[in-house]
Amino acid sequence: MTKSKWKDPGIIMVIALVIIAGIVWIWWPAEVYWMGISLAGWLMFFCFFIWLLLTIIYVIWIEKIEKRS
Repeated sequence: MTKSKWKDPGIIMVIALVIIAGIVWIWWPAEVYWMGISLAGWLMFFCFFIWLLLTIIYVIWIEKIEKRS
């Protein structure tokens, strides 16, 4: 891949999402509970907001790229 491909918003978004999913899967076996819910469950809940933020950033980024071209 060329350097410009690595700057593509889609590639960057996929890398970010894989990293977040990897953290959840690594953490999953931990038997730590807070308020009766596994910490992995809390992490997945809070990650929803991270995914939402990443999606908003991605849409704005793509719109700026399309306006330039």
